[in-house]
Amino acid sequence: MTDLQQALNLHRAGDLDAAEAAYRALLADRPDDADALHLLGTLLHKRGHAVAAEESIRNAMMLDPECAQFHLSLGGVLLQQGRDAEAHAAFERALELDPNAPEAHALLGFVHARAGDMAAAEERFKIGRRAEADDPLLLLGLGNLYLTREQPDNALKFLTRAAEQRPDDAAIQFSLGRAFFEQGNFAFADKAFENALRVQPDLDRARLYRGRVCVREKRYADAQAIYEDLLARKQQEFGALAGLGDCARHRGHVLRALKFYRRALALEPDNPGAANACAWCLEQVGDLAGAAEYLSGALQRAPDAAWLRTPLAGLLERLGRGEEAAQVRTG
Repeated sequence: MTDLQQALNLHRAGDLDAAEAAYRALLADRPDDADALHLLGTLLHKRGHAVAAEESIRNAMMLDPECAQFHLSLGGVLLQQGRDAEAHAAFERALELDPNAPEAHALLGFVHARAGDMAAAEERFKIGRRAEADDPLLLLGLGNLYLTREQPDNALKFLTRAAEQRPDDAAIQFSLGRAFFEQGNFAFADKAFENALRVQPDLDRARLYRGRVCVREKRYADAQAIYEDLLARKQQEFGALAGLGDCARHRGHVLRALKFYRRALALEPDNPGAANACAWCLEQVGDLAGAAEYLSGALQRAPDAAWLRTPLAGLLERLGRGEEAAQVRTG
């Protein structure tokens, strides 16, 4: 077994300290080993050391500029840094070198999706599946696409297959959990989020969703514990505050709920959902004018939130402001 294979085995087993030491020892003897430089870069990327990862992968590319996988890995590092245009170029170059690389099609699809071009993303995912129908990244991309379209049943068709192919992928498990959650299958959703956290313990979005599952299942004490932990660690603060508001509201503590919703709204002033939650609380305690003010302000800040018009118009009518209500209804 070669030194590189031994290092790679440690890498795959998750012993990153030992793998990094092995890569560096190998490179001390063979500094021009492109594969070792590339693998060290992918390891550094996994550990969150983006600058060092990019440098190592670029050094590998200087030695072997025609390797498609090197360009793919570089693109992944650039994508994580938010350098989407550079990542896009790296993925396109990988496709030039290997037109049938499913990972390149998948990652290009993710770039399009991040830019909001869902049609281009879908086309890229489907093209990739012509080369490899069950590639887990392509299946994940299509699953996420259907989640954005609020079609959880369709999303599950792809995400369950992705999870079968790669059961220990935290991103796939998280998206699978979201699909089950949107479908209303909370037990399966919670299991998927638990799986995601087992693989990636710092995936606090999954922890936030576990809190939401607890709320839906009326396990408010469990949900509260999750949200308070997130707040204590200053993670997912908006969602945690909104979740604490939901817990208080379901327990009948309207003023306590309002306190949390207001704190959430202070973090994201343009969030129409938080404004609507504040308005609901004020309506419950009889402050119709205050509730209407929250909804009116939310519509000004988020004109696309047309769903706020109906409750706002209803409040205005109850306040005897029928002309304003009519204007709100007509937009």
